[in-house]
Amino acid sequence: MKPTEHVRSSITDDGVVLLDIASGRIFSANAIGARIWRGLEGGEAVDTIVDRIAAETGAERAVVDRDAGRFIEALEARGLVCGG
Repeated sequence: MKPTEHVRSSITDDGVVLLDIASGRIFSANAIGARIWRGLEGGEAVDTIVDRIAAETGAERAVVDRDAGRFIEALEARGLVCGG
């Protein structure tokens, strides 16, 4: 899974804002969403991203996996990521 070429991102400590330059639509997410996005931008596997977030936050891996999956599905539905 990777970001599509027509998406630009702005990541802060508070989260991420994504701009789809093809449609002009904006999508925002919280700090965990930003961590997921940063991992996708870096070419990391989703499992690696999930493992890292679970380890860093102390959250149950199954919960992180479920929530990350839903977040990535939302990104995919909006055409912001591809390849999965």
